[in-house]
Amino acid sequence: MAGEDDRGESELRRQLATLIFSQIRPVTAADAVAAAGWWNLLARLGFRVPLVVVHDCGLLLSGGRLGSARAVRRDGAAGPTPAPAPTPTLARYQSLLARMAGAEALEELTATPLRDDALAVILARLFGDVHLRWAAPGLAAAELPASSPTYQLDRAALARAHDPTWALGFIQRLGEQERAVLARLDQIEAGSLRLLGLFSAEGGAADLADLYHLVGTTGATDVVDFSLQLLPSLLETKRRPAAQRFSIDGYASVERRGNVDALLPGELAHDDDVFVQKALSDDLLYYGHERQNQSAQRLHYLLVDASASMRGAREIFARALALALAKKLSLRGGDVWLRFFDSRLHPRLDLGRAARRDLPRLLSFRSERGRNYARVFGDLSIEIGRLVRDEGRDVTITFITHGACRIPLGTVEALAARAQLCGIFVLPARPLDLEYLPRLHRVEVVTASSLARGADKRRRALEIVDEAAGT
Repeated sequence: MAGEDDRGESELRRQLATLIFSQIRPVTAADAVAAAGWWNLLARLGFRVPLVVVHDCGLLLSGGRLGSARAVRRDGAAGPTPAPAPTPTLARYQSLLARMAGAEALEELTATPLRDDALAVILARLFGDVHLRWAAPGLAAAELPASSPTYQLDRAALARAHDPTWALGFIQRLGEQERAVLARLDQIEAGSLRLLGLFSAEGGAADLADLYHLVGTTGATDVVDFSLQLLPSLLETKRRPAAQRFSIDGYASVERRGNVDALLPGELAHDDDVFVQKALSDDLLYYGHERQNQSAQRLHYLLVDASASMRGAREIFARALALALAKKLSLRGGDVWLRFFDSRLHPRLDLGRAARRDLPRLLSFRSERGRNYARVFGDLSIEIGRLVRDEGRDVTITFITHGACRIPLGTVEALAARAQLCGIFVLPARPLDLEYLPRLHRVEVVTASSLARGADKRRRALEIVDEAAGT
């Protein structure tokens, strides 16, 4: 551990020395600490770049979150840290930062505060290609410490002790790729980040690799836009618990059964023979503890068809609706699970407890398989049987599919006997003619006329959400 700490401290000094080239003024210790955190996140993605670039671009992306508004330094501007003499490389780098600061895309990205993980993946998208073409010097494979006296050292002194000119090669390549960097900035999907911000990080942050893929993909744009139309209407809904009349771990009633430590004191006053007789006859009285909240036993199981038949308008509506359902149902209490299916059931996403962590997977999931609904719902029936039998779960199943989703009648009957079943059929190509429809507890059909206009589509989705929340 000591050797790793020494490597991290040594690399920190070398990286902080590059801040002599910073074009953002003033350069403060707090900014350097934040930049080191972003640098560590980038390193986990495989991008080890000069800290000065992470520092300058990160401060532009973070807006005013880290203190007073920063400005791109102009040649000759005074500052607490002496800047090196202007060179063509630094002048071009300064021009790039100035153009980034004035870009409309940056204004859109900074409209809402960015979490550190989101900011790091944006930086990775901006200069990831430049990093691949850069002949990087040997950098220590250790994280930069978040707390160190080194952050308080004078930058000029660090630059004299640790030559920072190795960073100029990357800065030069970044300036040469100015147009490409600005184009990538315009391509960042700000809507995905806003959607991610609507969910708390209590269940864990999104995996960096998943988030990196999400920020760079454009395929989920329509799903994100429609989700952003639905979710704000649901965020004001809050689950109010019943008024509690008893202290925590207090007593709620007097019962005929219970533990010895909950016996009424008066029961201990009986003679031994009477006490034994009352115990054998279940006549002893016990304090009953307040009953535990049973909402944790409730399970909302969402299934989304991901087969090729669900591409286009069906996919957009289905995924945004599933996300809205997950949000609404999680506010009512209990667990919310989501699984995609085609020829099999795909891994579970826990949208009740870890929506922020699993959201990138929901938006970017792509199926390359066929479809086998008999197998999917047969496996589901086995799983639901175990959950009901072994764990005592109260299960509600909602599956979103198209009009040709044919499931064996016996499988549907077995599922309906163990759980509430709701089928949502999006844009059926012909009138629904599925023999298992009468076995479902609720059926929703989304027609082409419902999706013809944006306002109608939003209203239909919210109707389905309200119906599902009322069951």
